[in-house]
Amino acid sequence: MRTILEWVARMLSFGTEGQPRERVRQISLVNELVLYPFTATIPYQVFYLIDDPGYYLPLLLANVGFMACYATVPFMNRARLYRAARNTALGVVHIQIIVVTYFIGAGSGVHLFFFPIATWLGLFSSSRRTGVVLSFGLAAFFFLLCHFLFPAETAPLAIPEPALPMMFAGSAIGAMIVGGVVAHRFRREIDRAEAALTRSNEELARLSGLDPLTGLANRRTLDDCLARECARLRRPGQQIAVLLCDVDHFKAYNDHYGHLAGDACLKQVAEVLSTVVRRVNDVVARYGGEEFVLVLPSTDCAGALRVAEEARARVSALRIPHERSAAAPFVTLSVGVACSEPATPLSPEDLLRQADAALYEAKRAGRNRVVRYKA
Repeated sequence: MRTILEWVARMLSFGTEGQPRERVRQISLVNELVLYPFTATIPYQVFYLIDDPGYYLPLLLANVGFMACYATVPFMNRARLYRAARNTALGVVHIQIIVVTYFIGAGSGVHLFFFPIATWLGLFSSSRRTGVVLSFGLAAFFFLLCHFLFPAETAPLAIPEPALPMMFAGSAIGAMIVGGVVAHRFRREIDRAEAALTRSNEELARLSGLDPLTGLANRRTLDDCLARECARLRRPGQQIAVLLCDVDHFKAYNDHYGHLAGDACLKQVAEVLSTVVRRVNDVVARYGGEEFVLVLPSTDCAGALRVAEEARARVSALRIPHERSAAAPFVTLSVGVACSEPATPLSPEDLLRQADAALYEAKRAGRNRVVRYKA
């Protein structure tokens, strides 16, 4: 079974090498279309050979010709004759059903295969409702044409009566199997498209929540995080700390070294701040310009001050030259810390306001330091 499935996969992918994704899909669908009638013809050929090959010789030879046409379609795709391959596949399959029904009569049920072929056309060849209706309308027309024009009693190569009902049942089962395979393929196409759309939406949501320069969370993500964490403060024993960080004298840095150097500096600071937090729920966000915010859920003031001091020290350790800074000859960080008390609900605005007030005190005291907010 595995070998058969591998062979089918190779058959469907024949001619798709080096092709763009959408073209690969089109080629594989046309290859799949010719695989159905080619495979479905084999049981009929076996019956003709076993029952009376001399009597059914015209039909045997005709089917060999049809199968040869199906076999050329993948090679047409490989030769990049895509339109010719599709038209050949569609033309031959319709002609074969009509010719076979003419020879052995409508009682054989071969014309039932018009409907799974119409399903293939309706599901994969048209995205418009009119295309689907047209596909099934043509299938119904050809079915009725064969059914009334080629009755079993006038067939040139009539199937013997004991075998006729069995052949009709086999045709019906074959048509249902092909239709089921097409429907399954369509379901897989939908699932694949939905999965791709979900991944795209998730990636878009992820990117929309990030700052494009630093890759940190942006203001929108920060607001959502603070709102969520502040809501938890209503539970007993919950705490939160917010650190507002500012790169000292950054405007002077930008003016002296240029905006490209300023962007590079902010990226380095962002990378350092990302290494300071270690828990999944901790968030580092770019607040705006040269300001960053660290949100530390379930953290008391002692822990918040340790993180703030580590952040300040690590930025200083970068030793990024800053000739225009009055705080140090290199880039430094000032940090304002705001902490909630247990069982004391605070709004996001309260926390940011307190952290901003503490940061202001850190700047007024000479910068390059950590200050905790005190009411």
